[in-house]
Amino acid sequence: MEQKKVLVSFLASALIFSSTAGITAAANTANNKNKTATNSSSNTSSTTTSTNKVVHTLTNLSPVKLTARSSVSLTDVNLLAQDDGKVVTYTLTYKNNDSKPMMMLDYWSKVKTKGGTLFSPKLIAKDQEKKTVAPGSSVELTYTMKVGREVKLSDLNFLIVKWDFSKPNYESTLGKFNVPSSYSITTPAGKTKTVRLSDSSVKVKVSGIKLFPGEDKNQYVKVGVNLNNISYKLLENPNIKWILRTPSGSNYPLTPDKASTSISIQAQANKTLSLMTSLPTSIKLQNSELLLVEEQGEEKTALPVGAFQLPEASTSNVETAVNQPNIISVDGQPLSTLLESAKIRVDDNEYDLNMQFVLKNEGKKAIKAPTYTFEVRNEDGTIYPIETKALDALKLNPGDMKTIKLNTRLQGNGDTSQIKLYAMSPVDKNEGTETTSPSSNFVFSYPVGIYAIPEYVSSEDGLATESVIKNSKGTFGVSLGSLQRLPWLDSDIVAAKVTIRNAGTKTVQLPELEAMFTIDSAQIDGDKKLIYTQSGKLLGAGMTTEAYLLTKIPSELRMGRLEVSLIEKISEEETNEWITLNTSGLIKPLSYVETGKTYIAGTADKETEMGVHRTIRYPGTSSDIVYTEFEMTNKSLRQSGLGKLVGYFKTSDGQYYRATAKQAERLPGPGQKSIVTFWAKVPKSVTFSDLRLIVGEGITDSKFLTGEGDATAYVNALAFEVPPASINVQGSLTNLDLFPFSWTANSVRAYLAGTSSVQIEMNYSLSRNAEIEMGENEHKLILTLTDQAGKTYEKELTLGTDLKVGANQTLSWSVEDSFFEKLRGGSYRLSVDDQFQGQRLRLAEQNYGYDVSKLPKEEPVIE
Repeated sequence: MEQKKVLVSFLASALIFSSTAGITAAANTANNKNKTATNSSSNTSSTTTSTNKVVHTLTNLSPVKLTARSSVSLTDVNLLAQDDGKVVTYTLTYKNNDSKPMMMLDYWSKVKTKGGTLFSPKLIAKDQEKKTVAPGSSVELTYTMKVGREVKLSDLNFLIVKWDFSKPNYESTLGKFNVPSSYSITTPAGKTKTVRLSDSSVKVKVSGIKLFPGEDKNQYVKVGVNLNNISYKLLENPNIKWILRTPSGSNYPLTPDKASTSISIQAQANKTLSLMTSLPTSIKLQNSELLLVEEQGEEKTALPVGAFQLPEASTSNVETAVNQPNIISVDGQPLSTLLESAKIRVDDNEYDLNMQFVLKNEGKKAIKAPTYTFEVRNEDGTIYPIETKALDALKLNPGDMKTIKLNTRLQGNGDTSQIKLYAMSPVDKNEGTETTSPSSNFVFSYPVGIYAIPEYVSSEDGLATESVIKNSKGTFGVSLGSLQRLPWLDSDIVAAKVTIRNAGTKTVQLPELEAMFTIDSAQIDGDKKLIYTQSGKLLGAGMTTEAYLLTKIPSELRMGRLEVSLIEKISEEETNEWITLNTSGLIKPLSYVETGKTYIAGTADKETEMGVHRTIRYPGTSSDIVYTEFEMTNKSLRQSGLGKLVGYFKTSDGQYYRATAKQAERLPGPGQKSIVTFWAKVPKSVTFSDLRLIVGEGITDSKFLTGEGDATAYVNALAFEVPPASINVQGSLTNLDLFPFSWTANSVRAYLAGTSSVQIEMNYSLSRNAEIEMGENEHKLILTLTDQAGKTYEKELTLGTDLKVGANQTLSWSVEDSFFEKLRGGSYRLSVDDQFQGQRLRLAEQNYGYDVSKLPKEEPVIE
């Protein structure tokens, strides 16, 4: 890769930070141990010894008194060398300990060399609005100026000046600061420096430097920098640039990676930046520096902020041997990567390479897998990119493992010893803006892992990939269509759907086959089933048949690798492996159907449309009932439908509740609907809005269940969203939805007779949707009469029997209570509840007045 030494516009004049009086950052190393510094003549410091020791702080400089209680200190100074001179920045911290505001117009700063040359520094743009210092507080002001190329910091006296109209020039010098010659602006490796960025105090520390292999005698350099916002406000995208300066004076602009381009750090929070550049491998990085520059004002003047000595660079060992894992650090967590297996299919002078790449979170926190790119490289440098989206949204919890497939087509004879797999860092491209330089568009992607290709197995693997078998019985194409892991009581069902195709030109007969499952090299010896979707084993040319391979495993078992095998049974004692299909043990979640959507299952001549009609929550004392009406519509031209269904309710946190199902025995006719009801008792803590209903086709005795009996497993499962319907209590007993019934109370009369008995008579209409097939209706209708004293009297009714279908139907019942003997009028409330499995849901209620027409007439009182 061509060396990238395109400098940013503000680096065009070879910007470098400069140390003073011969003291550079390299003075901390053995290479410069014989270099001594000149003594400082500052009247505010006494750091001189026989051989000056390099210092990196200005805290020893005494403050200059402004008043009896207030003062100013020199707290930072930096140099930036340019072609036409040097840019000097220095920061003065004004501290007001008086009881009234300090006016900054009363004070200013000048800089004079020891030879008498006078400079007039200017406040940087962001500090020009600071006019006062409140009592008990302090303000930092940063000044900048241009000086000659030969000027050293120790040559400069930083003067503090005040207006004094008694003097000829109306000003009085209150004091001065002189930087000692032993002072170095470069922060030592491993140390922290506090700087100002966008007027926020930020602690900056280089966390490390790492080298990655590049191309064409280049290497990638990655520098980690930690920013700790110690101020009390948000640090938002400061206009800063980073430069790597080698000991020879060469400068390389550093490009932030995608996560580091935008800087937003809350108060008292940290952010680690990753900065990249590319440079020749011949350049030695020992004693290199990281330079931090901030752009100020509309002119975007480049001002020095800090220089940091880089620690010794470490070379990233990313190349691994066959079957050896490579550990990659992701957000401080170890991610183990392994090229587990490789398979090829050679075709003339080309071959398909299919690999299984395993990622495992070995850390203690969840990891969002980086979107690595993959490529295969030949020894001659030819690169074959691999397309995959498997990492786009991959999250791994601690201990989680994910196997992804990497497939590509290469030129050659299939000799995998001549190639290697490269895992490249995510491609980060920072698009150029007004604040980014042309070099910021450079695309960095470096190897995080280089893997030797393991010995290959000639069979195909994976979902939807057909493997061809040639044997004495014919030529077959076999593929794994789907793989599901389904809840079943205290275990899980693993169900693999396999398609077998007659790839020959003659009719063939399938051999006697059995299912076999192998998990992480351990064969499952428990219950295994092989179920065909159609009877008969003869296949004409080009015909296909489908089969399901099922087994049960512990629900807590985590699978690293799963092999699904078809075993040919030759005799009672002899078997032969017909084919083995390798899959990932991390099975994808079930496909789900959103609220209001439907799913069509079956073949073209036997299609069934499935969807959720509604879900109801029946509240209880200690638990609630979730009840779903599941709708199936026959889309074929004949009487048809699915067999017995099995259902589980699943919560958002992975809890499963087996659903009781009621299903019509009669299959629906063309265009007709059939309703299957699913219900289960769940804790009251369950959030119903997040529930899903897993529905599959039941299986028993190695066949699909269509009649009487209980399912022992199920396949072809889907997850349906089942948010509960909002049931509002109606204010009248009109058009109540009692699916598939609709009920209306046309009139209600409760007769007072002057006795303890009250007779209730009701005229009603009940209709039923005749196009819907449905199992036994287990709902009860509860009519409750509540008298004016608050007492209740209930009547339990069954739809279709106690309440008959038809218009203008009548219903009468009576209630007994001595309370009614003296009652001569008033009102009552009649409510309707839907009762299911003993738990009720209020549907409607309405107030009525008692009918007094049957009360005996009172005899007149004769005096």
